Amino acid sequence: GQFSQTESRQFVLDYNDAMARAFLLQEQGADEIILIDVTTIAEKRRNLNRFLKDLSKNLSIPFTFGGGIHSVHDVADILKLGVKKVYVNSAAVRDPSLINRITSEYGNESLIVAIDAKQTFGTWKVFLNGGKSRTEIDLLNWIEISQVRGASEILVSTISRNSTESQDIIDILSKVRAICDVPLLASVGARNDEDFINTFQQTGVDGIVSGHFFMTAQHTIVGLKNSLRNAGIQVSENLNIPQVELEDEPENEEINEEINEEIREEEPRTSAKKGGFLSNLLKRKEKEKPSPSEPLEDEEII
Repeated sequence: GQFSQTESRQFVLDYNDAMARAFLLQEQGADEIILIDVTTIAEKRRNLNRFLKDLSKNLSIPFTFGGGIHSVHDVADILKLGVKKVYVNSAAVRDPSLINRITSEYGNESLIVAIDAKQTFGTWKVFLNGGKSRTEIDLLNWIEISQVRGASEILVSTISRNSTESQDIIDILSKVRAICDVPLLASVGARNDEDFINTFQQTGVDGIVSGHFFMTAQHTIVGLKNSLRNAGIQVSENLNIPQVELEDEPENEEINEEINEEIREEEPRTSAKKGGFLSNLLKRKEKEKPSPSEPLEDEEII
Protein backbone atom coordinates (compact mmCIF):
# COMPACT_ATOMS: atom_id res chain seq x y z
CA GLY A 1 0.00 0.00 0.00
CA GLN A 2 3.01 2.32 -0.04
CA PHE A 3 5.02 3.83 -2.90
CA SER A 4 8.72 4.13 -3.57
CA GLN A 5 10.82 5.96 -6.14
CA THR A 6 13.46 3.24 -6.13
CA GLU A 7 13.07 -0.51 -6.28
CA SER A 8 14.97 -1.14 -3.02
CA ARG A 9 12.32 0.85 -1.10
CA GLN A 10 15.02 3.18 0.22
CA PHE A 11 12.68 6.13 -0.46
CA VAL A 12 9.29 4.91 0.74
CA LEU A 13 6.36 7.32 0.43
CA ASP A 14 2.84 7.15 1.75
CA TYR A 15 -0.12 7.84 -0.54
CA ASN A 16 -0.17 11.62 -0.06
CA ASP A 17 3.61 11.99 -0.35
CA ALA A 18 3.64 9.96 -3.57
CA MET A 19 0.91 12.11 -5.05
CA ALA A 20 2.74 15.28 -4.04
CA ARG A 21 5.96 13.91 -5.53
CA ALA A 22 4.33 13.28 -8.90
CA PHE A 23 2.96 16.82 -9.08
CA LEU A 24 6.26 18.29 -7.90
CA LEU A 25 8.06 16.52 -10.78
CA GLN A 26 5.50 17.96 -13.17
CA GLU A 27 5.95 21.42 -11.72
CA GLN A 28 9.73 21.15 -12.12
CA GLY A 29 9.37 20.38 -15.82
CA ALA A 30 9.31 16.59 -16.21
CA ASP A 31 8.21 15.58 -19.72
CA GLU A 32 6.60 12.31 -18.68
CA ILE A 33 6.23 10.12 -15.61
CA ILE A 34 6.49 6.34 -15.74
CA LEU A 35 5.00 4.33 -12.87
CA ILE A 36 6.29 0.81 -12.43
CA ASP A 37 4.60 -1.73 -10.17
CA VAL A 38 7.50 -3.95 -9.08
CA THR A 39 5.52 -5.74 -6.34
CA THR A 40 2.77 -7.39 -8.36
CA ILE A 41 3.80 -10.86 -7.22
CA ALA A 42 4.53 -10.00 -3.59
CA GLU A 43 1.35 -8.08 -2.84
CA LYS A 44 -1.93 -7.02 -4.40
CA ARG A 45 -2.30 -3.61 -5.99
CA ARG A 46 -4.29 -2.30 -3.01
CA ASN A 47 -4.70 1.48 -3.33
CA LEU A 48 -2.95 1.70 -6.70
CA ASN A 49 -6.22 2.02 -8.63
CA ARG A 50 -7.21 5.05 -6.63
CA PHE A 51 -3.75 6.57 -7.10
CA LEU A 52 -3.92 6.17 -10.89
CA LYS A 53 -7.39 7.72 -10.97
CA ASP A 54 -6.18 10.80 -9.09
CA LEU A 55 -3.19 11.16 -11.42
CA SER A 56 -5.21 10.74 -14.59
CA LYS A 57 -7.69 13.41 -13.55
CA ASN A 58 -5.14 16.02 -12.56
CA LEU A 59 -1.71 15.38 -14.09
CA SER A 60 -1.14 17.57 -17.14
CA ILE A 61 1.89 15.72 -18.54
CA PRO A 62 1.68 12.19 -19.99
CA PHE A 63 2.16 9.27 -17.66
CA THR A 64 2.64 5.59 -18.35
CA PHE A 65 1.95 2.59 -16.13
CA GLY A 66 3.51 -0.86 -16.29
CA GLY A 67 4.07 -3.92 -14.16
CA GLY A 68 1.94 -7.02 -13.83
CA ILE A 69 0.26 -6.57 -17.21
CA HIS A 70 -0.10 -10.01 -18.77
CA SER A 71 -3.20 -9.79 -20.95
CA VAL A 72 -5.46 -7.51 -22.95
CA HIS A 73 -7.88 -7.72 -20.02
CA ASP A 74 -5.20 -6.26 -17.71
CA VAL A 75 -4.71 -3.39 -20.17
CA ALA A 76 -8.45 -2.75 -20.23
CA ASP A 77 -8.55 -2.53 -16.44
CA ILE A 78 -5.71 0.01 -16.38
CA LEU A 79 -7.05 2.15 -19.21
CA LYS A 80 -10.42 2.37 -17.43
CA LEU A 81 -8.63 4.27 -14.66
CA GLY A 82 -7.68 7.03 -17.08
CA VAL A 83 -4.16 5.88 -17.94
CA LYS A 84 -3.39 6.67 -21.58
CA LYS A 85 -0.42 4.39 -22.11
CA VAL A 86 0.85 1.13 -20.63
CA TYR A 87 4.06 -0.78 -21.03
CA VAL A 88 4.74 -4.50 -21.14
CA ASN A 89 8.04 -6.23 -20.57
CA SER A 90 8.41 -9.87 -19.52
CA ALA A 91 4.88 -10.84 -20.57
CA ALA A 92 5.58 -9.74 -24.15
CA VAL A 93 8.80 -11.76 -24.28
CA ARG A 94 6.96 -14.86 -23.09
CA ASP A 95 4.12 -14.26 -25.56
CA PRO A 96 5.05 -11.83 -28.37
CA SER A 97 1.50 -12.01 -29.75
CA LEU A 98 0.44 -9.95 -26.72
CA ILE A 99 1.89 -6.90 -28.48
CA ASN A 100 -0.30 -7.54 -31.52
CA ARG A 101 -3.42 -8.09 -29.45
CA ILE A 102 -2.97 -4.95 -27.34
CA THR A 103 -2.23 -2.70 -30.31
CA SER A 104 -5.05 -4.23 -32.33
CA GLU A 105 -7.53 -3.53 -29.53
CA TYR A 106 -6.32 -0.14 -28.32
CA GLY A 107 -3.95 1.20 -30.99
CA ASN A 108 -0.18 1.16 -30.95
CA GLU A 109 -0.04 4.61 -29.37
CA SER A 110 -1.29 2.97 -26.15
CA LEU A 111 1.70 0.65 -25.76
CA ILE A 112 5.40 0.89 -24.88
CA VAL A 113 7.54 -2.22 -25.05
CA ALA A 114 10.07 -2.13 -22.23
CA ILE A 115 13.20 -4.27 -22.41
CA ASP A 116 15.71 -5.14 -19.70
CA ALA A 117 19.08 -6.00 -21.25
CA LYS A 118 22.45 -7.04 -19.91
CA GLN A 119 25.80 -7.77 -21.51
CA THR A 120 26.83 -11.37 -20.93
CA PHE A 121 29.97 -12.83 -22.49
CA GLY A 122 30.19 -9.95 -24.95
CA THR A 123 26.60 -10.11 -26.19
CA TRP A 124 23.49 -8.28 -25.03
CA LYS A 125 20.65 -10.56 -23.94
CA VAL A 126 17.08 -9.85 -22.87
CA PHE A 127 16.32 -10.43 -19.19
CA LEU A 128 12.97 -11.03 -17.48
CA ASN A 129 11.48 -10.51 -14.02
CA GLY A 130 13.11 -7.17 -13.32
CA GLY A 131 16.49 -8.31 -14.63
CA LYS A 132 16.65 -11.49 -12.57
CA SER A 133 16.08 -14.12 -15.27
CA ARG A 134 18.25 -14.41 -18.35
CA THR A 135 16.97 -15.47 -21.76
CA GLU A 136 18.92 -16.38 -24.87
CA ILE A 137 17.09 -13.73 -26.89
CA ASP A 138 19.40 -11.23 -28.55
CA LEU A 139 18.52 -7.62 -27.73
CA LEU A 140 18.69 -6.38 -31.32
CA ASN A 141 16.52 -9.25 -32.55
CA TRP A 142 13.90 -8.48 -29.93
CA ILE A 143 13.93 -4.80 -30.91
CA GLU A 144 13.08 -5.77 -34.49
CA ILE A 145 10.39 -8.25 -33.45
CA SER A 146 8.76 -5.70 -31.13
CA GLN A 147 8.52 -3.16 -33.93
CA VAL A 148 7.12 -5.63 -36.43
CA ARG A 149 4.45 -6.64 -33.93
CA GLY A 150 3.34 -3.04 -33.40
CA ALA A 151 5.35 -1.35 -30.65
CA SER A 152 5.16 2.42 -31.18
CA GLU A 153 7.75 3.22 -28.53
CA ILE A 154 10.57 1.23 -26.93
CA LEU A 155 12.30 1.60 -23.57
CA VAL A 156 15.66 -0.13 -23.14
CA SER A 157 17.06 -0.47 -19.61
CA THR A 158 20.70 -1.54 -19.33
CA ILE A 159 21.02 -3.47 -16.07
CA SER A 160 23.99 -4.35 -13.84
CA ARG A 161 25.68 -1.17 -14.96
CA ASN A 162 28.37 -1.30 -12.31
CA SER A 163 29.90 -4.31 -14.09
CA THR A 164 29.43 -2.94 -17.61
CA GLU A 165 31.68 -0.37 -19.22
CA SER A 166 29.89 2.88 -20.04
CA GLN A 167 31.25 2.76 -23.59
CA ASP A 168 29.66 -0.66 -24.07
CA ILE A 169 26.30 0.85 -23.10
CA ILE A 170 26.83 3.71 -25.54
CA ASP A 171 27.75 1.24 -28.29
CA ILE A 172 24.71 -1.01 -27.84
CA LEU A 173 22.30 1.93 -27.66
CA SER A 174 23.80 3.27 -30.88
CA LYS A 175 23.16 -0.08 -32.53
CA VAL A 176 19.61 -0.13 -31.20
CA ARG A 177 19.05 3.40 -32.50
CA ALA A 178 20.23 2.36 -35.96
CA ILE A 179 17.51 -0.30 -36.29
CA CYS A 180 14.78 1.31 -34.19
CA ASP A 181 12.28 3.27 -36.28
CA VAL A 182 10.08 4.31 -33.36
CA PRO A 183 10.81 6.67 -30.44
CA LEU A 184 13.54 5.19 -28.25
CA LEU A 185 13.88 5.74 -24.51
CA ALA A 186 16.82 4.55 -22.45
CA SER A 187 17.47 3.94 -18.77
CA VAL A 188 21.21 3.96 -18.24
CA GLY A 189 21.69 4.71 -14.55
CA ALA A 190 22.80 8.29 -15.19
CA ARG A 191 24.62 9.74 -12.15
CA ASN A 192 25.38 13.27 -13.35
CA ASP A 193 24.53 15.74 -16.10
CA GLU A 194 27.43 14.51 -18.24
CA ASP A 195 25.97 11.01 -18.35
CA PHE A 196 22.75 12.43 -19.81
CA ILE A 197 24.63 14.64 -22.27
CA ASN A 198 26.93 11.84 -23.48
CA THR A 199 24.05 9.40 -23.91
CA PHE A 200 22.01 11.86 -25.96
CA GLN A 201 24.93 13.01 -28.10
CA GLN A 202 26.51 9.62 -28.75
CA THR A 203 23.44 7.42 -29.19
CA GLY A 204 20.65 9.60 -30.57
CA VAL A 205 18.02 8.28 -28.14
CA ASP A 206 14.84 10.35 -27.91
CA GLY A 207 14.58 10.36 -24.14
CA ILE A 208 16.27 9.19 -20.95
CA VAL A 209 14.37 7.67 -18.05
CA SER A 210 15.69 8.17 -14.53
CA GLY A 211 14.31 7.77 -11.04
CA HIS A 212 17.09 7.78 -8.47
CA PHE A 213 18.94 10.70 -10.08
CA PHE A 214 16.21 13.13 -9.05
CA MET A 215 16.01 11.97 -5.44
CA THR A 216 18.94 14.15 -4.34
CA ALA A 217 18.61 17.87 -3.78
CA GLN A 218 21.51 18.78 -6.08
CA HIS A 219 19.85 17.17 -9.11
CA THR A 220 16.79 18.95 -10.50
CA ILE A 221 14.93 18.69 -13.77
CA VAL A 222 15.35 22.42 -14.37
CA GLY A 223 19.10 22.23 -13.80
CA LEU A 224 19.49 19.18 -16.01
CA LYS A 225 17.53 20.75 -18.86
CA ASN A 226 19.69 23.87 -18.66
CA SER A 227 22.81 21.71 -18.93
CA LEU A 228 21.36 19.90 -21.92
CA ARG A 229 20.49 23.18 -23.65
CA ASN A 230 24.00 24.49 -23.05
CA ALA A 231 25.34 21.33 -24.70
CA GLY A 232 23.20 22.00 -27.77
CA ILE A 233 20.61 19.32 -27.03
CA GLN A 234 17.01 20.24 -27.77
CA VAL A 235 14.67 19.80 -24.81
CA SER A 236 11.15 20.92 -24.00
CA GLU A 237 10.62 24.21 -22.24
CA ASN A 238 9.85 24.24 -18.53
CA LEU A 239 6.29 25.49 -18.63
CA ASN A 240 4.54 27.04 -15.67
CA ILE A 241 1.83 24.46 -15.19
CA PRO A 242 -1.12 25.77 -13.17
CA GLN A 243 -1.68 24.29 -9.77
CA VAL A 244 -4.43 21.70 -9.80
CA GLU A 245 -6.79 21.03 -6.94
CA LEU A 246 -8.68 17.86 -6.23
CA GLU A 247 -11.99 17.89 -4.48
CA ASP A 248 -11.98 17.51 -0.72
CA GLU A 249 -10.86 14.04 0.18
CA PRO A 250 -13.89 11.77 0.51
CA GLU A 251 -14.72 9.74 3.56
CA ASN A 252 -13.98 6.02 3.48
CA GLU A 253 -17.57 5.03 2.71
CA GLU A 254 -17.39 7.09 -0.50
CA ILE A 255 -14.01 5.66 -1.39
CA ASN A 256 -15.34 2.13 -1.11
CA GLU A 257 -17.58 2.69 -4.10
CA GLU A 258 -14.60 3.43 -6.35
CA ILE A 259 -11.68 1.25 -5.33
CA ASN A 260 -10.93 -2.42 -4.82
CA GLU A 261 -11.67 -4.54 -1.77
CA GLU A 262 -8.25 -4.20 -0.18
CA ILE A 263 -8.61 -0.49 0.48
CA ARG A 264 -11.32 -1.32 3.03
CA GLU A 265 -8.70 -2.91 5.25
CA GLU A 266 -6.41 0.10 5.23
CA GLU A 267 -6.42 2.85 7.83
CA PRO A 268 -8.36 5.97 6.82
CA ARG A 269 -6.16 8.63 5.32
CA THR A 270 -5.86 12.03 6.97
CA SER A 271 -8.63 14.28 5.74
CA ALA A 272 -7.50 17.17 3.57
CA LYS A 273 -8.12 20.74 4.55
CA LYS A 274 -10.67 22.74 2.69
CA GLY A 275 -9.46 23.74 -0.75
CA GLY A 276 -8.28 20.33 -1.98
CA PHE A 277 -5.59 18.01 -0.64
CA LEU A 278 -3.28 18.49 -3.64
CA SER A 279 -2.95 22.19 -2.85
CA ASN A 280 -1.82 21.30 0.65
CA LEU A 281 0.52 18.58 -0.58
CA LEU A 282 2.37 20.91 -2.92
CA LYS A 283 2.97 23.31 -0.03
CA ARG A 284 4.83 20.52 1.71
CA LYS A 285 7.35 19.96 -1.06
CA GLU A 286 10.05 22.02 0.66
CA LYS A 287 9.78 19.78 3.71
CA GLU A 288 10.85 16.63 1.90
CA LYS A 289 13.53 14.76 3.74
CA PRO A 290 17.02 14.90 2.22
CA SER A 291 18.00 11.67 0.51
CA PRO A 292 21.35 9.86 0.53
CA SER A 293 23.50 10.89 -2.41
CA GLU A 294 24.74 7.43 -3.31
CA PRO A 295 22.30 4.84 -4.70
CA LEU A 296 22.41 1.20 -3.80
CA GLU A 297 23.47 -1.16 -6.55
CA ASP A 298 20.09 -2.85 -6.88
CA GLU A 299 18.43 0.52 -7.38
CA GLU A 300 20.08 0.79 -10.76
CA ILE A 301 17.96 -2.03 -12.20
CA ILE A 302 15.07 0.16 -13.27
